[in-house]
Amino acid sequence: MRDLVLLGGGGHARSVLAALTLSGEEVRGFIGPDTADRDLSLPHLGGDELLDGFDPARTSIVNGLGAVGARARMHRLAVSRGLTVETVVHPRAFVDPSVRLGAGAQVLAGAIVNAGAVIGDGVLINSGAIVEHDAVIGDHAHLAPGSVLAGDVRVGEGAHIGLGSRILQGLTVGSGSTVGAGAVVLTDVPDGTTVVGVPARPMRKKDEQP
Repeated sequence: MRDLVLLGGGGHARSVLAALTLSGEEVRGFIGPDTADRDLSLPHLGGDELLDGFDPARTSIVNGLGAVGARARMHRLAVSRGLTVETVVHPRAFVDPSVRLGAGAQVLAGAIVNAGAVIGDGVLINSGAIVEHDAVIGDHAHLAPGSVLAGDVRVGEGAHIGLGSRILQGLTVGSGSTVGAGAVVLTDVPDGTTVVGVPARPMRKKDEQP
């Protein structure tokens, strides 16, 4: 059995720790800046530089970072050091047995992932999010609480699907894109695009005329 070490000490780390505790897992401590939420109730082991010193045969990492870019960067750093980034499924989430979960993916409380879905490495499916049948989610994407993907939706690597948003069946949200909170997506979203509103439309840049 490897020791579990939590990466990060903020709010998302607390959510992940709750899932691990309810699953009967013990966590040795956390690494990162010593600015943790004091409710985390874990020893601070040191900074991110400790990733270089952990023995992969004895230690596994649990990603407690919530922001897409930081999560992806630290996941890749841990893997490059030979460390396992553990997958976390909250005991009050539902994941169909046919679902393929990538390394380090997280499915938090109340989330639902239905039949045939494919979830990439490091994906965060946050509290109460729904992923319907045969959806495919690229590595390190983040589905915020209450977001819903209909069947056969494709979400690209590193995309952020905002709080309470809705993506209609069969659509694609491109890599690095952002869907704003509460948006309803009725058409494909190109790579690197931010869409907002109902129906969702690309956000104008400040120098663009209406």
